[in-house]
Amino acid sequence: MKKFLHLSLVLILCFSLLPVSAAEPVTIKFWTHINEAWNASYEELVAEFEQANPDIKVDYQRFPYGEFEAKIQTSLMAGNAAADVYEVWGGWVLDFASQGVLSETPAKFAAELEDDAYAPVLGALKHEGKYYGAPVEFNIEYGGMVVNKKLYDEAGMTYPTTWAQLIEDAKKVAVKDGEVMKMRGFGFTTSDTLAANFLALILQSGGQYLKEDGSVDFTIPEATAAMKQLVVYTADDHINNLDTLTNQDTQDDHMMVALDESFACVRGPWVLADLEQSYGLTMGVDFEYISQPPFFEGVEQKFAAETGWSLCVPKNTAAEEAAWRFVEFLNQPDVLLRHNIACAQVPPRRSVANDPDYIAGAPYMLPLLDKLQYAQFIGPFNTDILKDYLKQTYMNLVIGDHSDEAIQDACVKLTEDLAQAMKIY
Repeated sequence: MKKFLHLSLVLILCFSLLPVSAAEPVTIKFWTHINEAWNASYEELVAEFEQANPDIKVDYQRFPYGEFEAKIQTSLMAGNAAADVYEVWGGWVLDFASQGVLSETPAKFAAELEDDAYAPVLGALKHEGKYYGAPVEFNIEYGGMVVNKKLYDEAGMTYPTTWAQLIEDAKKVAVKDGEVMKMRGFGFTTSDTLAANFLALILQSGGQYLKEDGSVDFTIPEATAAMKQLVVYTADDHINNLDTLTNQDTQDDHMMVALDESFACVRGPWVLADLEQSYGLTMGVDFEYISQPPFFEGVEQKFAAETGWSLCVPKNTAAEEAAWRFVEFLNQPDVLLRHNIACAQVPPRRSVANDPDYIAGAPYMLPLLDKLQYAQFIGPFNTDILKDYLKQTYMNLVIGDHSDEAIQDACVKLTEDLAQAMKIY
């Protein structure tokens, strides 16, 4: 019996010393849209993550933007998620989270984001007090202006530092021949920038369009005054026209600057690469990106912003823990800093935006960074609907009656129409 026991112990010891095969790594699928700079950055970060986490492999797949949203919707709403981590536009999360198809952001990570991230980048990720994702960027369409350096130099003009100077200069240089705009003084009429400036003007006037229930009220005095001011710039002062609103694909405001048909426009920093790549222009030689002055001197430069590109994890993934490890890795400040610079993105986190290394790597973002602290979330609704109704209201006023009474009536109708058309999440 003792010999048998001794033999058993020897055998157990021998088997315990045999090499054990390592568990197969977990593979997670990561979906993004096609963007050359963004894809290149993600490829580098995926390799870095896999090296630091040998138990996880990332199958990185990217798709044309035109089909990306529909592909994600089909995948998530069908209940059989085709990916484990999705790159999503912030506004999409409003719908996904309310449908219960997303995994909740881990509590510790959510607390970290809440402490460090700017308010707008988390707005659409929050549903019933919980977060469902992590931000990648701060989406901004207010605060920075593209100026045509050549036109300013030829006119002997300095760049405006106050709103009054900006508008007066725009009036002087704008040229309209009948219905044809030969030279624009200042463009702000893309659907994105019209909405951004309208809301910012309300906020900087001391008003608040966003109600406690998430709906909007444009009948307040600050809103009607803002509408009047912007309509007059186009309808009476003729510093621009409606071409951008009606033909944005071919006559976007920054395109007009590139073609020497506009002195300046307000636009998000994403257009800078387009000016260089599509038009062969050089920043500092052909154009500059400068700070947009506040509407009133001495006020905080408040504005509203949407939640931009973010990352989320589906609720029914079989690799939830691995997926969130990957998302948290991508959101580490040192990793996010490199990604934001490589992709020409405004950082979603204060710690990154204020990092000297970010400013050194993306100095053209300086006109925006000091304004981020004054941003509020635009609201828990589909912003495309807001922009479409605002665009139509603005166009009707510009080409028609824009008396005080007409503008008041238009703002009442705009508020009523949005109450009917816009779902509040």
